Amino acid sequence: MSIEVKQRKKGPRELKNTPGSSQTSGHQLQNELQGKVKAGSPMGGHKLLCPDPRTLLCLLCLAICLALSWLVFQQSQNSAVMEEKYLILLKKSEVVEDIEGQVKAMFGKLEYTDKVVKNLGDLQIMKQMEQLKIDITNIEKWSSLISSKRKQLEGNVTNLQEAVAQIEFSTAAIAKEVSMKIKAVQTDVRRISGLEPYVQVLTESVQELEEKLAKVERKTVESIGGMLAGSIDRISSLKSSVSRNSNHIDLIKEKLFQLRGNLSENSEQLLNLESDRLKVMKAVNFANDLKPKVFTLRKDFQNLDNMINELSLRIGRLASDLLSREEDITLLNDKLYNLTLIKSAILDLNDKISHL
Repeated sequence: MSIEVKQRKKGPRELKNTPGSSQTSGHQLQNELQGKVKAGSPMGGHKLLCPDPRTLLCLLCLAICLALSWLVFQQSQNSAVMEEKYLILLKKSEVVEDIEGQVKAMFGKLEYTDKVVKNLGDLQIMKQMEQLKIDITNIEKWSSLISSKRKQLEGNVTNLQEAVAQIEFSTAAIAKEVSMKIKAVQTDVRRISGLEPYVQVLTESVQELEEKLAKVERKTVESIGGMLAGSIDRISSLKSSVSRNSNHIDLIKEKLFQLRGNLSENSEQLLNLESDRLKVMKAVNFANDLKPKVFTLRKDFQNLDNMINELSLRIGRLASDLLSREEDITLLNDKLYNLTLIKSAILDLNDKISHL
């Protein structure tokens, strides 16, 4: 009994010295109370078997603390879920803002393409293309006419060359015949050397013939020279005209090449404009399809804003409730600490009573 009394005295003194360890030594206090019940009278044992209101209060406080901790845990989970939903909504709002920016850019491109189409309508490219086609056909006709004239001039030059060659051939033949006749006459003169009068007559006739031949040669030479000079002048004029025509043809070919390049560029530009127009039409259709979606998204965002405001209000209320409950928990801890002190005082009194 003396050993038990010493242990009981040591127990409450340690509790008084270390109030923070009073909560951890609850089981030891219960064991000591059970030892007292065994050591006391049977009437006292019947009284201690009934539940103590202080223990009931402690159990209720523990149950309340557990319930509050469970509620705090659930509220933290709900707040985490709400934060995730809020982040998802923020991401969706950013995506919608990007879509609105793309739609605005598409409308800007549509306005720019409308302006470009109006400017192209003002420039009247189709009329200019038709005029260019007409000019090209006229230039092709002119080039064909020039080529035909060139061929005709080349044919005339060849005919003149053939005529000059024939005249030269005929003059050579006449000169050969005259030389043959002169030789024959000379042979005859030699044979008939005795016949001087006949020879004189023949010489006179030969002189006359020579004079006539000289006149004929002069006339033929003059005619040939005049023909050659005229042909040369004509050939030079034809060559100059041909060179000029060739230069004109080269210039016309260059212009045709430039016009064909311009036509190809204009055709490519028209094809690009048609493709851009198709893209613009597709963009317009896409924008028209997006308008109801954007309207619905705006409505959803308005509803989401209202829900977010409500959630923020609820979160504020929950925070205020949590703060009030934390204050209640601190008060309960203070009460528990006071209860432990009271228990230690009761144990001391019991020890004193047992000594008495």
